[in-house]
Amino acid sequence: MSFVETARNGTQSPGHIKEEPGPVREAGRPGSPVAGNLAWEEQLLATHGRTFHFAARFFPPTLRRPITTLYAFFRILDDLVDEPGEHNQSERVREELCAWHAWFTMHGSSPAPREPLGERLAVIMADYHIPPGIFLDFLAGLTIDLEPREMLTFAEMERYCYGVAGTVGRALAHVMGATSDQALHAAESLGIAMQLTNILRDVGSDLAVGRLYLPRDDLARFGSSRAHLCQLIRAQRGPDARFRAFMRYQTARASDYYAQSMPGIWLLPPQCRLPVLLAARLYRRILTVIARRDYDVLRLRAATSFPEKIGEAMIAFMLDRLWRGGEIFPCREMEVRGEV
Repeated sequence: MSFVETARNGTQSPGHIKEEPGPVREAGRPGSPVAGNLAWEEQLLATHGRTFHFAARFFPPTLRRPITTLYAFFRILDDLVDEPGEHNQSERVREELCAWHAWFTMHGSSPAPREPLGERLAVIMADYHIPPGIFLDFLAGLTIDLEPREMLTFAEMERYCYGVAGTVGRALAHVMGATSDQALHAAESLGIAMQLTNILRDVGSDLAVGRLYLPRDDLARFGSSRAHLCQLIRAQRGPDARFRAFMRYQTARASDYYAQSMPGIWLLPPQCRLPVLLAARLYRRILTVIARRDYDVLRLRAATSFPEKIGEAMIAFMLDRLWRGGEIFPCREMEVRGEV
């Protein structure tokens, strides 16, 4: 379960979406081609990444194409691990991850495990100078999900979040041309924040398939445990005081990562700020929905409504216009008040 958000709505798994039979050269980044008709990748984004799809429509066309291809790669591999199904057993999945690892290690000099996705990805990596190590770290994070185990500490949970989500933020930052240390750190923090949000939103559904990403030592600090959470689920009751206190602590921690990431948005090129700010605000809004539902993530799955999406889009648009207009933006103060 990574930053490329899960969509348990009965739709077809992206791993089963048919890829284009052959590459067709089309204009991508100015001066370089991007292979293939991206209709299936757009379909994947619209169906399985609704929040990101809503925000990504504000990217300029020349960036939307490589970003959509990157999303397709991360999404397909993530779902391959998360929902292997009867035709993709663990060993088969592990073999594909190893094949991708070899492909990235050899800098895409041979056909990728999935084509023409590999060809498109190789062009994007070359065009935007994305280090292969980012993708190798992503694959390492995915291997953790092949054999689910409990996270003992938050440090362990944070490493996992970096592997499956912070890497995504770094790769996208390269495409957007934000490659300073500060910008890359902010992109990584935003990916981690989004992954923490996913984990907190999906506690109940993850437990249903035997997964628990919450740190065991944090649970114990609040008098909780896997057994305690399972007991609450079996009793079909809402969260008790212990679990609510634990969730308040964890949502505050996720909010801190959003605060760390927000200043980095203003380091992006002007045409990239609005979609990233909107995606960040929409994801952080999920934490608000969780709190509004009294932290009942064992029975309910928090999601932003369409009116909330529109409201966040209007706020993001206003903030973006203020920045472009050259007005002084009290970024740090607004973060503290929760306005950014």
